[in-house]
Amino acid sequence: MLEASHEPNVVVEPLENVAYVYDGSTEGLLTAVFQTYAFHEQPQDIFREGALQPRLGQSVRVVATDDALAHRVQVGVCKRAGRQAWEAVLHASLSDDSSAGMAVWRFIRYVMARPAAQNRKLVQDLAHPIAGPIAKLSRSVMNERHLMQQFIRFEHFENDVWFARCNPKANVVPLLMDWFAGRFNTQCFVLYDEVHNVAGIYDGEGWYLAQIGDVHLPLHAQDEATMQAAWKGFYDAVAIPARYHPELRRHFMPKRFWRNILEVRDELPETEQGELPKGQECSSMGCCNQLFGEGESLDSKALLDSAALLGRCESLTDIVADAKTLQR
Repeated sequence: MLEASHEPNVVVEPLENVAYVYDGSTEGLLTAVFQTYAFHEQPQDIFREGALQPRLGQSVRVVATDDALAHRVQVGVCKRAGRQAWEAVLHASLSDDSSAGMAVWRFIRYVMARPAAQNRKLVQDLAHPIAGPIAKLSRSVMNERHLMQQFIRFEHFENDVWFARCNPKANVVPLLMDWFAGRFNTQCFVLYDEVHNVAGIYDGEGWYLAQIGDVHLPLHAQDEATMQAAWKGFYDAVAIPARYHPELRRHFMPKRFWRNILEVRDELPETEQGELPKGQECSSMGCCNQLFGEGESLDSKALLDSAALLGRCESLTDIVADAKTLQR
């Protein structure tokens, strides 16, 4: 494997049969796009770490994320294709689809080679061979975001922290945090994506992203059991047994979400319910109790926006170490 160098005076021979590997973040993918220009290469594959199976005789170039280079690509896309095209690129970069990396690279190279006037409505052309895949990936990610807005269920824990798990098909937590922070702006909460191991953390003033492993939760608040029983009772009360339609419910409320939806997870077989949050004393790693405990100051943490995942830390308590400030 080859490491992509950022040194301006280092001359690297272009490779014919090469694949690029990035860390899975939006900045990592945009850095890989920039490096294809810097090395004068046209990669056959662009994959996130752990997803690439190299072809026979293929070289692999590992790209180190550089926020400055990623920002230059973002500015270039906005200038050449407009804000709508940039948002489509952003959403596509958060997709779990294995083709997302190459689709983003092809789209950016295409718009950068054309006059800005010809690119303004390009992303709306679903039949276009370059813009169509980006538009479809973007729509898929935004559909997943819409489902998460409906089916995320928060639980109340000690120290007045609200915690929710989700299991989306795309890395949509960065796209959800502004929405939830605007509605729960007086409550500290953690939104944890157990598929991508990403947590969105809101402390009452700003929100942050962290890449974490296991999450150790404190005990439930005293009123949580009562509120859960009340919510389940409301859900049962508004149901109309004569109009019960399980197929239609699974269509509008996909069954893959049920294990994290309070009112329906009991309907799953025990083997499908997964490990549900249990009240337990906190450990020192990834602990909501420590993060939002009394007297803790979070003013020193850097704000992150929905453009990317910059917090790459081992646990929630390590978020200061790796976070970088972005302009909103």
